[in-house]
Amino acid sequence: MHADEVAGAFHRDGWVYEEKYDGWRMATYKDGTAVRLVSRAGKDHTRRFAELVAAIRGLPPTTLILDGEVAIFDDKLVSRFEWFRRRPEDVTSTPPICMAFDCLYLEDRDLRPLPLRERRAALEQVAENDRTLIFPARHLATNGLAAWQQVNGTSA
Repeated sequence: MHADEVAGAFHRDGWVYEEKYDGWRMATYKDGTAVRLVSRAGKDHTRRFAELVAAIRGLPPTTLILDGEVAIFDDKLVSRFEWFRRRPEDVTSTPPICMAFDCLYLEDRDLRPLPLRERRAALEQVAENDRTLIFPARHLATNGLAAWQQVNGTSA
């Protein structure tokens, strides 16, 4: 494989590069005071994440659908999937947090036909109302190679 082929594998114009989280992919549904967290497999996890459900219920939009990852982070802000099953007692960690990738529906409006940048702007506006348990996924550099270097701790 040539260097150009490797570079091409990590960069495409127009792509968005985001941090990867090790958690549970969930769709978050809010309709009035009713909130549901549903996994990719269709399993309802609403009761499991009561604190997160309360935070979502407290967001201003009446209707909302977010696509994201529910994650638990350690004291170095590394997500730890295994802590959903059993969290060590002697560690510092966050509660389950929603790291949202996309806002699909907002106030009776289907946002899916809109460009990602517009959906992302809607997501950031929604998330700014709660900076404790709901956050937009962190964007990385706009160049794929630079994003790769960011996550690997290397420099250009």
